[in-house]
Amino acid sequence: MTTTTLRRGPNPLRRGIDAYRMTGGRASDRIARYRTVSDLFEKRWMEGAVPLVLALLLCFVVIATTDVGTANAPLAIDDVAEWGLLAIGLTVVLVAGGIDLSIGSIVGLCSMFALISDRVWYWPPGWVIPATVVLGALLGSVNGYLIAFLRMRPFITTLVTLIAFGGAAVALQNAHTTQIGIARPALVWDAIPYGKIIGIPTAWFTFLCVLVVAHVMLTRSRWGWWVTATGSDRRSARRNGIPVRAVTFWAYVLSGSMAGSAAILTTARLSRTDAAIGRGWELIVLTAVVLGGVSLKGGRGSVLRATVGVIVVAVIRQATIAEGLDFNYYTVILAAALLAFTILDLQWGKYRRRAVEKLKIDPARVRLGPLTDVTAPGTVWTPNCALTDAPPVGLGRIRGAEACAVDPEGNIYAGDQRGWVWRFRGPDDTEGEIFSRTGGFPCGHAWDREGRMLVAVGGMGVYRIDADGEPQMVANRVARSPLSLVDDSGLRAVDDLDVAPDGSIYASDFSIRNNSTDFLLELVEFRPNGRLIKIAPNGKAEVVASNFVFPNGVCTAHDGESILVSSTGLCRVDRLWISGPKEGVLEPVLENLPGYPDNIHRSSDGNYWMPLVALRTPMSDLLNRYPEVRRRMTREVSL
Repeated sequence: MTTTTLRRGPNPLRRGIDAYRMTGGRASDRIARYRTVSDLFEKRWMEGAVPLVLALLLCFVVIATTDVGTANAPLAIDDVAEWGLLAIGLTVVLVAGGIDLSIGSIVGLCSMFALISDRVWYWPPGWVIPATVVLGALLGSVNGYLIAFLRMRPFITTLVTLIAFGGAAVALQNAHTTQIGIARPALVWDAIPYGKIIGIPTAWFTFLCVLVVAHVMLTRSRWGWWVTATGSDRRSARRNGIPVRAVTFWAYVLSGSMAGSAAILTTARLSRTDAAIGRGWELIVLTAVVLGGVSLKGGRGSVLRATVGVIVVAVIRQATIAEGLDFNYYTVILAAALLAFTILDLQWGKYRRRAVEKLKIDPARVRLGPLTDVTAPGTVWTPNCALTDAPPVGLGRIRGAEACAVDPEGNIYAGDQRGWVWRFRGPDDTEGEIFSRTGGFPCGHAWDREGRMLVAVGGMGVYRIDADGEPQMVANRVARSPLSLVDDSGLRAVDDLDVAPDGSIYASDFSIRNNSTDFLLELVEFRPNGRLIKIAPNGKAEVVASNFVFPNGVCTAHDGESILVSSTGLCRVDRLWISGPKEGVLEPVLENLPGYPDNIHRSSDGNYWMPLVALRTPMSDLLNRYPEVRRRMTREVSL
C-alpha cells in the first residue's frame, strides 16, 4: 500500500499534494521527454529562438577565434545604436509582410539633408533634427504609398527607391560640396556623439528609448497586433476588419523615420557626409534581423531579438577590422550568414511543425496488478442481472449521458454531450425537458448547501445553475504553475465534483493539456496530467493534489472528513483526508480494480455507487506495458 502525505505547515492541503507516487511509476518517467520537446517546439517564440541561439553561438565563436576585444567595444556600440534604429523599422516592415531595401539610401539622403540644412541654410539644430526625421518618414511614405495603395511588389519597389534615393544623395553632394565641408560649431552636434544622459551615451540612450517604445507598441498595442495579423495572413486580416493598407503604409513610414533618426546619429558622429554613407547598410541590417529570428515570411519577429542580431553583426564587423581583413570579406561573411539563416527560416518552421505532431503523444508505461477473473463465481465481481429489469430513463432523448443527480422532489438530472442538462420528473417521465444549456459538456453534478445545482462543465469549468436553469460561473481558472510549458491555469477538463461540509467544492480536472472532448488521448497516454481542485466558498480555486492519472469520480465521504477520487487510468480509488488528524494524507482505498472506474456517488445505506466504464482485458494490460506500441497505433487509428 502506497501512502502520500505532506506534513509541512499548519494546513498541508494549501501546499498541494503530489500524487505521482500513487501511480507506481519510476521517477525517471515523471517527465514525458518526447512531449516536453513537443511542448517546447510548439511555443511561438521557438520559431525565432533557434536562429537567435545559433547567431549567439556564431558571435561567441567569432570572439573566441579572433583578436576582437574590449578595445573594439566603443566602435561596436556606435554601430549598434545606428543599425539598431534601422533594425527596429525593418523588423516592423518584415512582421507586416513586406521588406525595405531602401533604408541605406534613406540614411545617406537624410544625412546629406541634415548637413545642408545646418551648413548651407544655417538652420538651428532644433529645426534640423526633427526635419531630418520627417524627411525620412516622407521617403518611407513613398514606399508605403507605392506598396500599400498601388499594390506594387515590396522587393522591386524598395530596390527602385534604393537607387533613386541614392542618386538624389549624390546630386545633393555634387551641388553643395564646398559648403558642407565647412563645419559650424554647435553644442547639440557635440552632445550627440560625446554627451551622456544619466550616465548613458546619448546615442545609446536614444536607441534604448525607441527600442522600449517600439517593443511595447509591437507586442502590447492594437496597432502591433494588426501588424502581426497583416503579416501572417493579409486576406484573413482584411476579413476581420483590419485596415491592411493603412497598416502597411504606416509600417514603411515608421521604417523611414527610423532611417532619418539613424542619419542624425551618423551625421553627428562623423561631422561629415558623402554619398557612400548608408550604402550597403540594408544588407547589414537585413542580416541582423534575420539572425535575430525575424521571419522573412512575415507575421513573426521581435525588436528585442533583432537588436541581439545587430550586436552579433557589429561584433563580426569589428572582428574583421581587428584581423585586418578587407571590407569585402565582411560583405561576403554577411551574405553567407544571410543565405544560411534564410534557409533556416524557411526550413525550421516546416520541420518544427512536423516534430510537434510526431512527438505530441507520449504514452507512459502503466504497471497494474494481476488481472482479476470476473467470471469466477462467488466473488463481488461475479456478473449478475440486477440491472436487467431497471427501467431506462431518457432513452432516445439524451445523447452521451454523463452522471446524474436527484433533487429532494425526486427529479432526475443528467448531462448531455450537446451541452444540455436534462430534467426528468421521476423515473416514469420518458420525455423529460431541457433544464439548462451550459455551452460545454456537463460531466458531473452535485448540490451545494443552498440546494442549488453545481455542474462540472467540460471545457468551461465549474458552474452553478439556479432554479430557472441559468448557469453562473463559479470558477474556471487556477494559478498557473510557474515552470509549466503549457498553460495549466484553465479548468478545461473538469469531470466530477462534490461539496464538503464547509461548503468547499472539490472537482477533478483530468487533464491540464487536453479538453474534455479529447479524453481518448488521455486514455492512450496514461500520463499524470490530472489534478484535484478545491474551490473555497469565496470562489478562490486552487490545486490541492496534482499528478493524478485521469482522475474521474469525486465524492465526499459520509463522515465528511475525506474525499474519494477514482483514477480511471490506474483502475483505483484513493482517499484524500481534508480534515481530522489525517488531514493532508492521500491513501489508497481500492487498488487493481478489474475495470476502469468512473463517477462515485454516496448511497443511502452508507455505501457508495461506482460504475466501471469498461473491463480490463489481457490485451489492454499488455498494451499498457508497451507505450511505444500505443503511440504507433495513434498514427494509424484516428482518435
